[in-house]
Amino acid sequence: MVELLAPAGQIDSGYAAFAHGADAVYLGLTQFSARAEAQNFTPDAFAGFVKYAHENAKRVLVAVNTVFFENEKESLIDTLQTIESAGADGVIVQDIGTARLMKRYFPNLRMHGSTQMAVHNREGVEALRDMGFKRVVLARELTLDEIRDICRVPGIEKEVFIHGALCYSYSGLCLFSAIYAGRSANRGKCVYPCREAFTVENETKHVFSMKDMAQNENVRLLEQAGVTALKIEGRKKSPLYVAAVTDYYRSILDGCRDKRVLDAKRDNIRCVFSRPTTDFYLKGRKNFGVIDTEIVGHRGLPAGKVEGLSTRGGVKAVRFKTAVGIERFDGIQIDLPKSERPFGFSAENLRVNGKSAFKAASGDSVETGLPDNAPFIPVGAAVYLASSGAVKRAYPFETPKAEPVGIGDIDVAVSVRSDLVSASAFGATETAAGTFSPARSADAAQKAFADAFSKTGGTGLTLAGLSVDNPDKLFVPLSVLNDLRRRLYERAAAVLSAEKQTRRARQKEKILHREALSPSEKTVETSYIVKTDDALLAAELMNEPVAEAVFEIGVHTDTAFFDGFDREKIRFALPAVARAWETAKLEQKARELLAAGFKKFEIANVWGLTVFKGADVDLNFDWPVYAANSSAARMALELGASGFTVSPETPDPSALFAAFPDRAAAVVYQDIPLFTSENCPYAALRGKCRNCGGNRRETMTSRYGTFVSVMKDCRHFLLAEHPVVKKREAVKNGAKKLRVEFMRRGEPVAERLETLRRLMRE
Repeated sequence: MVELLAPAGQIDSGYAAFAHGADAVYLGLTQFSARAEAQNFTPDAFAGFVKYAHENAKRVLVAVNTVFFENEKESLIDTLQTIESAGADGVIVQDIGTARLMKRYFPNLRMHGSTQMAVHNREGVEALRDMGFKRVVLARELTLDEIRDICRVPGIEKEVFIHGALCYSYSGLCLFSAIYAGRSANRGKCVYPCREAFTVENETKHVFSMKDMAQNENVRLLEQAGVTALKIEGRKKSPLYVAAVTDYYRSILDGCRDKRVLDAKRDNIRCVFSRPTTDFYLKGRKNFGVIDTEIVGHRGLPAGKVEGLSTRGGVKAVRFKTAVGIERFDGIQIDLPKSERPFGFSAENLRVNGKSAFKAASGDSVETGLPDNAPFIPVGAAVYLASSGAVKRAYPFETPKAEPVGIGDIDVAVSVRSDLVSASAFGATETAAGTFSPARSADAAQKAFADAFSKTGGTGLTLAGLSVDNPDKLFVPLSVLNDLRRRLYERAAAVLSAEKQTRRARQKEKILHREALSPSEKTVETSYIVKTDDALLAAELMNEPVAEAVFEIGVHTDTAFFDGFDREKIRFALPAVARAWETAKLEQKARELLAAGFKKFEIANVWGLTVFKGADVDLNFDWPVYAANSSAARMALELGASGFTVSPETPDPSALFAAFPDRAAAVVYQDIPLFTSENCPYAALRGKCRNCGGNRRETMTSRYGTFVSVMKDCRHFLLAEHPVVKKREAVKNGAKKLRVEFMRRGEPVAERLETLRRLMRE
């Protein structure tokens, strides 16, 4: 049976999800979560929540799905220890360094590949399976046919998103927020620049602002395709939203076919939060209705159109015939001309058919007062119900009383003498003096001991065994036993907690010692690596004083062009993204190059590991695999890489360059792809394909500046106005392998060569 997986950005969302039909929830702790600004879970709340979930046959997955930096390794180990201790059911991972730590030191934790890994083809799924992952969260951009094909890959579960916000870029391949706001999406701190207005072709529109995904009844097709889990996005949404969406999809999966019921539940979701929705590319790649260029943010459930304005007792009011039930204090929103956001207010004054009322039914003529700051509202403007008291009451759930998490079992030994009773456990003993007489009933006396010491509430202890040495069958008052138990359990709990902390500290110290990074003693000369997608430039580079030229092959690459190239100096790169219709052609190009004697290759996504599995090649990892810490660097080398490019987001890469001087490359000149996307902004402007041939370059502007928009074979890349130059910074950090990239901008070869020579002279 397919798993319905709901988001829990806060603990109440988790309880709401379980109450309304979720089989499992996914959540984040206070660090290393791709939703860093969600409320998230403290370690204590998390442990208690996992306990509650397991007691109710539910599952908990934990998102540790950000790139981490070297100085955060200790905190990451703390996080993994907390997850292991609580017994969570899976860990969602982006960073291959996190994966390495889990495999080596936390083998009982179950690894799930995050959608931040941008796994989008069966080759990528096979690669994760071979790396030890048990589940993969597929990229949202996939079609149903691609998902069906991927579900045939054995040995790994497949999870897909079915509802919620969409990123414009492939998740994990968006650098816009990091570059322009210093808040990385790969660190869970995206500022959502894709929701901004951009000017292109003399129009200012939200050409990157995605509609929300809503697969609705399509989830049955996904279930039939063989996916393991259906995932709802929304860790920054309210518990009410989580409850409403979970309940809706639970109804579909449980077989509800009543259109009126499903429509009503879908309307409830729209009241809580909604943008216009899309099924994205599930039915095919050529869907041009995936972007909402006009309005951003929550609208609500359509409730009618403004029929007129009035003033009563000095209060302005708006009049409309409502298509939905409305109550006083519900939230109303009205579309305004030339505004990207509707005007919202509370219906504090409500008149129905001319009379004051608390609520209105569908079909009623409604007047509701406007606040003093209301803008001009035209007749005919769309009215929405943006929050509803009735909807809030429709999704009750209970927040259980927090229970202490078990810290261990306890075996208690009690000894009773005429003047002293003692209780011992874990080497600790507590005593109580008194005068104890023979009991009237030996059975009653024994039961008193069992009753007293079985009460462990508040301590986290579980009574595993109780032995009572009471040869004279003496009676001990229950009050004495309770006090004895309380003192003993407090000491025992402290001992167990201390032992647990000691074990954790020793484990962490051992891991940190084994993972310590030391400078290499190798002497490495400074060298240059140049990457390009221009074959003519690659040819010219054979005559330049560079150590290596890297050429990114495409589906149209003529491999015969490279026959005369220096096989020690040329390296061929697979692109980060290759969909099902591209991978076979790219793999064929790689085989042709291998057959021609070329041995040097580069990958920018884990899917490339499958392409070269078992091949005798010299393999490099490009920066989108995100080597931002030594664990990721070591994982790359263990996966067969001879070298890697350090992530450009790494704040202090000096330790990596010192430890891996001949393996770690630094990008010193680059057209950073701010977005890498299947979503065409030009089609969004007109709502249809522009038949441009899939290749074009345009200039765009926004409040962030000027950008170069590049379409390449119908895939969109957004570049900054000018390349990023970081040579001085890289040299200062100790980098010896300096990487220059000439990708996608399309400057003339001579201009690129002059830029390279200037960089090398500086």
